[in-house]
Amino acid sequence: MRYKTVRDILNEASALHDKLAALSYRAAEASKDRRSGLVLDYLADHQNQLRKAITAFEDDAAERVMATWFDRSPELDLPEVQATDLADVNDLEALIEKVVEFHDRITELYANLRDQSRAQEVRAVFASLAELERHEKMELTHSTRQLQDI
Repeated sequence: MRYKTVRDILNEASALHDKLAALSYRAAEASKDRRSGLVLDYLADHQNQLRKAITAFEDDAAERVMATWFDRSPELDLPEVQATDLADVNDLEALIEKVVEFHDRITELYANLRDQSRAQEVRAVFASLAELERHEKMELTHSTRQLQDI
């Protein structure tokens, strides 16, 4: 655990969504299976939307909220994902489970930070982000299942 500001934490989360999007795009381009390619493209677009949502939170939040320090900020322990992991997944269920795990861990981080904070404005930011991740995970699961049926 290190000292981090809300801005640092949101920048890290944004960068992680960006990395997963880039990996998904690369895997989609390399995919020989049309259905897998569609799912991977959708995953990439989904991650880009989440990155944009986090950026919007950063842009809209008061500077005092963004500059709030956490002295016990948990490290974001995400499953390691490589482009080859995504491209080599023959089982779309396994791919979706990996991405859902990614979302679950980010949601846990936000919930942990929400619970640590004494400032109501900071609690509200992390509560909103946790809810956004939960909602997006449900949408992702539903939409990818529909794409699998194509």
